[in-house]
Amino acid sequence: MNKLLHVSKKLLLSTLFGIILIFIVTTILKNTNFSSNDETLNKSKEPNFDIINPSFTINNEQKISVKAKRGNFISDHKILLENNVIIKSSKFKLKTSKMTFNQSSQTAESKEVSRFQSKGTIITSEGFEITENGNIIFFNGKTKLNLNK
Repeated sequence: MNKLLHVSKKLLLSTLFGIILIFIVTTILKNTNFSSNDETLNKSKEPNFDIINPSFTINNEQKISVKAKRGNFISDHKILLENNVIIKSSKFKLKTSKMTFNQSSQTAESKEVSRFQSKGTIITSEGFEITENGNIIFFNGKTKLNLNK
């Protein structure tokens, strides 16, 4: 009988068991992330925005208040407002999810879906631009105008 074809069952089983064990260990190690240093933990707990609940007023003949859930400084004069941005005066209310406000020129713009409400008027647009201290609002993109009596 040929000695090459005659393999010990114990040797065959232990080799197969070793290969399966190595496969399982490498799979577990590959899926486990061991980078649990303090920087990673602290970074995930810090907010990724500069201002919580920003609220301010645009100087104009009529008071126009601006509120949002959070904001980030883009530059010395520009602020990115996000999450439930509301621009409100005694005559209208304008809502959007994201807006950039320029403090020095008192202008604002958004490229997100916006909803403007005034007495008897609802305007839904894909964005807007506020100029001249809030006196002029340009609606951009697809715009829908609803007039009610």
